[in-house]
Amino acid sequence: MPTLASIYRYPVKSSAAEPLDVARVQQEGLVHDRRFMVARPDGAFVTARKYPVLQTITACFDGAQLSLLHDDYPAVAESVAQFERQHFATRVWADDFAAWTTTQRLDAWVSRIVGEPVHLLWLGEQSSRFRDTIGVRVSFADGYPLLLISEASLADLNARTDGSHVMAQFRPNVVVRDTDAFAEDGWKRIRIGDVTFRVDAPCSRCVMITVDPARGERRSDGEPMRTLLRYRKGADNQVYFGQNLVAENEGDINVGETVDILE
Repeated sequence: MPTLASIYRYPVKSSAAEPLDVARVQQEGLVHDRRFMVARPDGAFVTARKYPVLQTITACFDGAQLSLLHDDYPAVAESVAQFERQHFATRVWADDFAAWTTTQRLDAWVSRIVGEPVHLLWLGEQSSRFRDTIGVRVSFADGYPLLLISEASLADLNARTDGSHVMAQFRPNVVVRDTDAFAEDGWKRIRIGDVTFRVDAPCSRCVMITVDPARGERRSDGEPMRTLLRYRKGADNQVYFGQNLVAENEGDINVGETVDILE
């Protein structure tokens, strides 16, 4: 039986992965997942696609305080009570919505790492971003609340490439084991712990997967995108790796639980 091997969340969009043993799932995804985002003064979102160094930031958020760490800079922490909470118009791809400002101190800290003036925005207690196409509220994630990948799919990729790639390059929320490679492509609904998920659509991949998350630098060989283009390209010329999930109810998931394939 497939089992839940790992859980990851990313408190700040494009920040390093935070491994978890247990997580609460809500409509927007994992609690505290991608509840913060870096944005330019005009509201345009900033990610590791253009600034790979963002992946070297470790973020911790417990709902009351945000802490940011980086090997080259002193850590910074601010409580939600200190946030300015000014409405800030922003957008993720085609979605325009309102977020909240945090503090000038957090803005300055992230701006120093990115190398240009930016704001660190907060989603708030509840997202104001509702996606009609999937019928749920979404965090600062690209388009879906959660992403699933199997260990076997990554192993299959590594068997086809000269280098070794890690799961962190693909930024999943849930990783499953004890499956065939790309078995997840055939799933429609699954249950993990208390939560039933709709397996809504395959995840199209971009240059983000070529970033070495440990160094915060893009690989010069274009891998693994170059290899995936040979055998994971769809009819639309997009590369697909992993499946986007939408939770049908709230509940907890735990590493080690069985993944029940409902459809």
